[in-house]
Amino acid sequence: MTHPFEVGKTYRNRVGEYVVLAIDGDRMKIRYLSGGGTLETSVSIQARIWENIQFEEQMAREEERERLAQEARMALRKQTAREQRAKAKSRFSGFQEGDFESKKRGIAWSSREQLGKALATELNDRAQGGFDWWILPRQPEVHIARKEYYHPDTPETNAAFFVMTDDEGVAYGFRVGKPDGKARPQWPWTVLLMALSDDEEVQRALRSAIKTYDLSLDVYAMEQSYGLVGRISLKDKVFVWERDTAAQKTTRQMDWEDVVDYLQTVAPDKRCDLFICKRLSIQEALEMGTGILTEIADLFEALLPIYDVSVGA
Repeated sequence: MTHPFEVGKTYRNRVGEYVVLAIDGDRMKIRYLSGGGTLETSVSIQARIWENIQFEEQMAREEERERLAQEARMALRKQTAREQRAKAKSRFSGFQEGDFESKKRGIAWSSREQLGKALATELNDRAQGGFDWWILPRQPEVHIARKEYYHPDTPETNAAFFVMTDDEGVAYGFRVGKPDGKARPQWPWTVLLMALSDDEEVQRALRSAIKTYDLSLDVYAMEQSYGLVGRISLKDKVFVWERDTAAQKTTRQMDWEDVVDYLQTVAPDKRCDLFICKRLSIQEALEMGTGILTEIADLFEALLPIYDVSVGA
């Protein structure tokens, strides 16, 4: 019969390694290397065990090669991603004085594309991927959002992280809005307001971000014209609503229920936008240099639960 064994050579079964002492037909005598015990056994049975062991070891070697190859591919992808992130960040050199100047033609903030790309790359690194960036036409504003939830053709209903400049400085954070008419249940605006009323985790995340980053809730709406109709901030652990008009400045204290009720009832059938934002003066933005990129990304990450619940991520 055909078998792999030769007298005097070493093989292995499920018990351990052994030396073949003798072979007679389908019978063989073996001695285990560990302990020295001998055994008379079937050649065909031991051959099948040996062949199975050889197959298992071959498969294990192939799996190990595939594992190492996969690790090498992953390492290469991570290295490429790190290089891309570093490249994206290096292209944004911080805000310049000219970014805040008004222009009769065009937009003064020329580096908004570089910042948008760098922030999208940073968020993809910190959170689950899918973030991209968009420039708002003819506006000094950039949006960062998960691509599957952002619709450039209906910008008035989008929820997104944002950075914008004006002649006073930089504002950045999270924004969500609705157009004229009754808000639809599936819009991010409606979903977020419901979460702010009912979801304790979302409430905690927003209150914590407001306190940690000194944020304000700026509400813009269409009245006689579109503009700021209220700003809510936290002062001495109390929410304060403020509104400045040409005639007077109005303020009142609010608790959390008041804040949510105000957001749910302001401009019910008119265009309305909520900006949860941090503001920096021009001088503050200039002094931070490229470090402002990390500051903005930190706030975006803190507001990620707000964004995700709005879009249903």
